[in-house]
Amino acid sequence: MPTWEGIEDASTMLPRIWLSRLKETDIWKPLRKVDCKALNESRGEDVLIEGGRATAHPKEGTITWNFVTRPTVKLIPATWFMQTPNPKSKNKEFILEPLEEADSLQVELLYQNAVRASSSLGEGLDSILKEEVILESDPAQKVCVVRNGGSLAMKKLPKNRILFGIGEVQITLQRGYGQYTIEGEDDENALGDLTHVMFVIHGIGEAMWNKEEVATLSMRDEMDQLRMTVNKRKVMAWREECKKCERQKQPLPPLPNKVEFIPIMWFDKVRSPTHSLMSSLTSVTLRTVPALRSIANDVIFDVLMYLTPEFCEAILQCVTSEINDLYEKFQQVHPSFKARGGKFSLVGHSLGSVIAWDVLSIYKDITEKNAPKGSADDPICIDTPPSPPRAPSLETLDKTGIDNNPLAGFQGADESKHGTWGPTLPKKMSQTIPFEPDLTIFLGSPIGLFLTLRGAHSVFDEMRAIAEAERASLIPCDNEEADKIAWSPGGQSAPPPVFDLSPIICSPFSLPTKACFNVFHPSDPVAYRIEPLLLPEHVPNNDIPPPMFLSPDGKSLRLHVKARQVGDQLFRQIGSISNLFEATAQNAAAAAAQADAEAARRMAQMEAEKKNDSVPSSPLRPNFGGCIRDREVAFRLGGRSSRVDFQIQPGVIDNEYLSAVTAHSSYFINEDIIDFIICETRAGSKDSVE
Repeated sequence: MPTWEGIEDASTMLPRIWLSRLKETDIWKPLRKVDCKALNESRGEDVLIEGGRATAHPKEGTITWNFVTRPTVKLIPATWFMQTPNPKSKNKEFILEPLEEADSLQVELLYQNAVRASSSLGEGLDSILKEEVILESDPAQKVCVVRNGGSLAMKKLPKNRILFGIGEVQITLQRGYGQYTIEGEDDENALGDLTHVMFVIHGIGEAMWNKEEVATLSMRDEMDQLRMTVNKRKVMAWREECKKCERQKQPLPPLPNKVEFIPIMWFDKVRSPTHSLMSSLTSVTLRTVPALRSIANDVIFDVLMYLTPEFCEAILQCVTSEINDLYEKFQQVHPSFKARGGKFSLVGHSLGSVIAWDVLSIYKDITEKNAPKGSADDPICIDTPPSPPRAPSLETLDKTGIDNNPLAGFQGADESKHGTWGPTLPKKMSQTIPFEPDLTIFLGSPIGLFLTLRGAHSVFDEMRAIAEAERASLIPCDNEEADKIAWSPGGQSAPPPVFDLSPIICSPFSLPTKACFNVFHPSDPVAYRIEPLLLPEHVPNNDIPPPMFLSPDGKSLRLHVKARQVGDQLFRQIGSISNLFEATAQNAAAAAAQADAEAARRMAQMEAEKKNDSVPSSPLRPNFGGCIRDREVAFRLGGRSSRVDFQIQPGVIDNEYLSAVTAHSSYFINEDIIDFIICETRAGSKDSVE
């Protein structure tokens, strides 16, 4: 029996391979094997592919995307392929181009006849070599069986051959696609159930990153890469754990869970080319240095837009609507997700973190209106103090006047310092996201800068002062009759209660999320801290606790990071000791005089407060008189994590200025952050990175 050339799949029942491509000039690429099997069994019905992220429509021959906005992709099945030379390859490699399905059926029939004819009981190949199939897709071409020495091949030839076939191009046909692998398919198939969804809001410059001529990955592509990386690391860790259990003869661990990353795209909705703002921006832009002006228009302009109330509202409405729509679509694709305890989370990068903060602020503002104040366990409910009103827009002030400023009615408001933690909008938003995030992550976030501009520090400090006042109101006053009652262990009287009189350090402000993390690279020029704004105003910078190092899954800090920490502590201690001796030796008299003056000022202030006890002081927020150095801090904003600010551990050789170039754009490929996401989204995980 002769051998065949180009027969990759010799099975009797040849399965169809489904391929897709976006443009006519693109190469056809096969779908995942599991998706091809599902389409072959669907009998023409629509099939969810790519883990539910896309839907294949075999009758229409298209693929549409469920959670991202992408062009519709063309879809075809194939069993026979043409081995077309690849002009870009120097190793004489070829490209597989699918043969039309109607032509494939005729070619398959000719091939089966040739196999039977060449078998032991066959009639021989002489008659088969004379047969030919005219292609329906290209009537000028035909397919026939060609003998080349001791082997046979299916060849595509011109229908009208020239003399002796001189100079004609013969294309070998291939049966079956052959062995292939799709990146990430095996890892995703090895995982367990999908239990967590993360909506990721992009930051500035997405209009530029989505241009074809720009090599930087768009948010959509970054999420695809992040998903594959997370899946790969999960599978690798699980297999190592399985080997460990086998050696110890223990039961195998359960399959790790899947995590879905869905990008929230807002730039294309707000930056529509037909919008009058964009046309005006194009008209006023100079034509010189176009590359630099493109950076200004496509990157920096996003921040300027968000600082205007009208476009801030448009962006927030766009993001909120997008999350609501994708939330509904996701549950249509995965109807049992919530019933199985699935969780939703928010991630914001760069300006996207400010948008995520403002979305949660609106959620907090709407949900707190009808929320009961206090409970049996927490009658004070300092976590939900009266929300300050939003700062008015210029249009509102023009209509109401300065005397009718809505901020003037806020209890304890200091109009010279009062601000807000939320966005300034022309009108209040009524729509909000449909869930409370299980996890909120800010990456490379300028939230600290925006909150400073909004004057949020004074608002957070007022909340701390309110919490102290409410706590003090629960402490009973001295009772002379009660003092006469002697308490004894054998008596029936209860021991006197112990009250915490230490000052409250951290503001009780929180957002509606079970955990909140502000993660940044120490060299990221766009990133800012949040924790100092939750501490009392006028706290010395040296007393502010440094940010925590990100150490996912309880892993210890790297050795060089520990060494750097020890060095910094020694430097601070030596510096403080030397400063102490210097102040003692040279400025003892001045320091003593200053201390006496400060003591006299405080005594005078206390006497004045006693005389005017019946008149409330103008600001409810007094100067913080406590000390926070070396005291443990716990921020309510962090949720299940007592801290909010986390910095990525630097490398062994890490130049701050060189790292600053790539720090802001490398969060989604950082190994510590990927491990952190895996740890925090693990099925049944309740532990923080601490």
